[in-house]
Amino acid sequence: MFKRLLFVILFFLSFNLFGQDIDQLRNKASNSSDSELIVFIQKAKDQGLSLVNAEKQLILIGGKAEEIKKLRNLWNKKLPKSDSEFVEGSDEIKSQFGETEAFSKDSLDIKDGELKRFGSDFFKNKNITESPQLFVATPIDYRLGPGDELIINLFGASENTYSVQISRNGNVKFDKLAPVYLSGLSIRAASSRLKSRLSKIYTGLNSNNPVDKVDLELSLQKARSIVVNITGQVEAPGTYTISGFSSVLNALYAAGGPNEVGTYRDIKVIRSGKIVYNVDLYDYFANGIYPNIYLRDQDVILVKPYQIQTELVSGFKQLSLFEMKKNETVSDLINLSGGLSSKAFKSTIFIERFDNFSKSILELDRNNFSNSSFVDGDKVSFKEIKDENISGVVKIGGAVNLEGSFQLGNNKNILELINSAKGFSIDKLGVNAILYRNENGLNNQSLSINIEKNSDLLTTLQENDSLYIPSTKDILFDQFIEIKGEVNFPKEIDFKYGLTITDLIIFSGGLTPYANKNDIRIFRNTSNSGGDEVTKEIIVELDDNLIPNQNIILQPDDIVTVNTFPYRIENKFYNIKGEVALPGLYSIKRKNYSVYDAINENIEFLNSASVGGISILRDSIKIPVNGNKLISQGSKSKYNFELVSGDEINIPAKNNTVIISGEVQQEGIINIDKPISAKMAIESVGGFTNKSVKKEVYVEYQNGYRKVTKSFLFFKLYPRVYPGSKVVVPERDENRDKTSVGEIVGYTTSLVSIIALIKSL
Repeated sequence: MFKRLLFVILFFLSFNLFGQDIDQLRNKASNSSDSELIVFIQKAKDQGLSLVNAEKQLILIGGKAEEIKKLRNLWNKKLPKSDSEFVEGSDEIKSQFGETEAFSKDSLDIKDGELKRFGSDFFKNKNITESPQLFVATPIDYRLGPGDELIINLFGASENTYSVQISRNGNVKFDKLAPVYLSGLSIRAASSRLKSRLSKIYTGLNSNNPVDKVDLELSLQKARSIVVNITGQVEAPGTYTISGFSSVLNALYAAGGPNEVGTYRDIKVIRSGKIVYNVDLYDYFANGIYPNIYLRDQDVILVKPYQIQTELVSGFKQLSLFEMKKNETVSDLINLSGGLSSKAFKSTIFIERFDNFSKSILELDRNNFSNSSFVDGDKVSFKEIKDENISGVVKIGGAVNLEGSFQLGNNKNILELINSAKGFSIDKLGVNAILYRNENGLNNQSLSINIEKNSDLLTTLQENDSLYIPSTKDILFDQFIEIKGEVNFPKEIDFKYGLTITDLIIFSGGLTPYANKNDIRIFRNTSNSGGDEVTKEIIVELDDNLIPNQNIILQPDDIVTVNTFPYRIENKFYNIKGEVALPGLYSIKRKNYSVYDAINENIEFLNSASVGGISILRDSIKIPVNGNKLISQGSKSKYNFELVSGDEINIPAKNNTVIISGEVQQEGIINIDKPISAKMAIESVGGFTNKSVKKEVYVEYQNGYRKVTKSFLFFKLYPRVYPGSKVVVPERDENRDKTSVGEIVGYTTSLVSIIALIKSL
């Protein structure tokens, strides 16, 4: 076995692979998409590899069973075009805005509409309401109008409270005073006017004497409703009735916000034909400055189409569609978007721009950020620095205790790097390792290293070298261990070297209370030994800490069973439903437990119970029980049935009706107080039709038992009908009574043959 594994390792080392990060080598297979596997297959075929050899390569770089299966399925199929611009290992590399890496995340060629508009999520948030918060202090700049309800509190030398509503004319009225006009005034101005007018009644309002002084407090009890018109590029333009407390943001939320072409940066509030406000929603979304502009009745909110929209492709903290004003620059865009990502190369910005019938790429350095503006449709990106672009490091992975990157200065040769990785792990495979050597991001060579040879261990390392120590995990796939029996979660578990029975029990959720720790069995397939024995059975005992009495390391395809205690039988139950004193779940107490036992021990019939209608429901099958005869004949009765777990005993209520259905003149229900014949029941609903099959009439009794009509000579013996029964008259099959052409030909042929035979005699 060891020689075979060594051959696989040496075969793999003969191929010149791309040098790359160890994590990438393993994750490329472990998390590979179909497109990445296509690249792998194309490369393998270009090198002349067979499917078997390609599988070995994929296993050694971390491929799991799922990826191996995908590889086999894709190998002989016509491969679709890969998402990458080139195949790894090919001589021809197509440039993509200066990038040469497949699956580049920095590509500016992203389809329109894939990104959301910045701020659009606000208007799609179901947790936000368009209604303003009413139970807050009245803003000092709120403008009063008709319909507002006010509370005026006077306190001090005189105390009084007025609750008034501004009329349609804009006034409020007090006894002994002329109407006071408040419409259009702010809370502060209205307080001043009310203080002036009410001072004619309360002279203390103008007094400075603390004893005589009266103070006035004005507050809004209920805001009026206003009607605003929202038009232009919004999701739901129209006329809306909203609270007078509503701001532009509340109103826009009610209308669904700007649509895909509506502006966020220049929303106009039009009052009496004039623009009174220009609202920039980005002040709120980006800087938290709330557009606290209160609307008035008959205001118009106009949302025009945006003028400039840019698409942030990469390098920003927020990748969205951002609307820009004509005078805004790259620096403004960076601030609006929340800044650049930590991996962005911040000195240069790339802008993909459409100019008439062509497309160009602008490259601007940091010095031009503050004086460079945008045009509509620009796609903007900062390149991102790759994780692997770390200077002065070497890498190690595979069968070591610490995988990752280490400083080249402290690890000048392979031996020092292995020591920094805290030595080999127990899953080390063979004596050969692979050293990938990189220069300028390109793989120049793959070196075979004998990790037991001093001269190889003293090999001098270079910057970006990657050392991979093969592991047994790279070879084994599609191998499992199964555990069954008295564990909480019986399952198949991926095989790993070193697994013990204790590990397996823990992985399966532990033992159940009925597990017999003295009877754990391991079934191991030994057919490959060539002897007569096919399966070896090993019996193991566990102590209270789940420690086995034998130190056995599990092998691939082992089956472990945890048995229960001797003679133990699972509890079994049946259910009682219907017209009984105590319906519910009951246990099957002993072997051969029957319906008769259940009736004697657990069933007390109600007066409404139909004892003759008792039935058992088992696996959706209704089993009729003649309750009356069962009770009278005892446990030896042929109507007694042995119960099994899950049975349901049904005791229906008495029912004096009979249902007649099928091919009768009129289907119906009749009442009877004593048994009658089926023919009499059918005649009570008009009798048979010309399609009735009289000889197949049957009666279904309340317990599910069916009885069919019998014939004797020319007589039909119809079954008796008892209360609660159903009488069914089947329909004649017209085709069954017709003689087909084939049958006629057959009859004719037979007749001719008989006549010919008679003549020959």
